[in-house]
Amino acid sequence: MLGLLAQPGDPEEADLAVVRDTAPLRPQPGLDQVRPLIDRVTAAGLPAELRVSGTPRALPPGMDLAAYRVIQEALTNVIKHAGQSSPTVTLDYTDDALVVEVTDNGALDNVGARHHGGPSVLTAMPGGGHGLLGLRERVSLYGGELDAGSRPEGGWRVRARFPEQPSLAAVPAPS
Repeated sequence: MLGLLAQPGDPEEADLAVVRDTAPLRPQPGLDQVRPLIDRVTAAGLPAELRVSGTPRALPPGMDLAAYRVIQEALTNVIKHAGQSSPTVTLDYTDDALVVEVTDNGALDNVGARHHGGPSVLTAMPGGGHGLLGLRERVSLYGGELDAGSRPEGGWRVRARFPEQPSLAAVPAPS
């Protein structure tokens, strides 16, 4: 979409738009790609753990992508802000929802004020990113909720809850 919106006045922007338009399309990641993501984080020197409870089930593609992005963004934030820590990714498939949680036990860096009662991380900060704000919006598209904050025992937690979506087969046919 950004390639379509780019103004071709700058040769570098025009070249980037062409590359985007001619690059092969790849499927978007979903929860089936969480294990390789965890493996990459661990290979980079941050031992991460994956826990799954309940019975995994297929999700609508957009929700599947949103759940993956929550994990990806949370792990990115651990790498950027938590120092040496041990993140844990939990996927909890309940009867009525999928709960995605990423926790860490890490130290805080120069953005530590956000972790100790400073401005909410769900609002944009000067010089900061919009990652968690964007995730909250993405999760809310599926009727879900996202919260993030420091844990009483130390570290940080990002938690998203996606309510169960009615399957298309269960929707009555129009009369």
